[in-house]
Amino acid sequence: MGKTSGFLLGAIIGGTAAAAAALLLAPESGKEIRGKLAKQVDDLMDAASDYTDVAKDKGMDLAEIAKDKASQLAQQADGLASTIKGKTEEANDDMMDTASELTDEVKKQTDELSDRFKKTAADVTEQSKEHAQDIFIEVDEAAKDAKETVKEGKEEAKAVTSDATNETKDITEKLQNEIKEEANH
Repeated sequence: MGKTSGFLLGAIIGGTAAAAAALLLAPESGKEIRGKLAKQVDDLMDAASDYTDVAKDKGMDLAEIAKDKASQLAQQADGLASTIKGKTEEANDDMMDTASELTDEVKKQTDELSDRFKKTAADVTEQSKEHAQDIFIEVDEAAKDAKETVKEGKEEAKAVTSDATNETKDITEKLQNEIKEEANH
């Protein structure tokens, strides 16, 4: 994964965490906080989905490039084999024994070259698949981390709401007691 995409992923996660912290510390109602948290989660999921789509597209592009290059190399190898074979047939009349040995050697080298090209294309395709899988894994992990952060924020919001409810009850009881005392005097 490149430095830019790693930075972008870090910025998304960091921004989300900062936004969640700001929302939790802001003096707003629970409903407003839940709404903002839900929006942040939606935004993060959209970003993760976009990141996954880009990774899929890049993987497909790399695989297509590898296939095209393999096809081009195979055509070049076939063209090279045809050219060499033609020249060998012209010299066959003068040196039958030497030409036969030379043809066999050229064919062997052409096959080896073709095998190398095919192996290189397969290696590039495999590397592309591995990179795409790594990106999918990283996006999945980032989504799980974001989900855990939202869950933690939700739990903290519940605790703050519970504390506020308890404080409100205490204040209400004190005010009721004060009103009763004033009414008794």
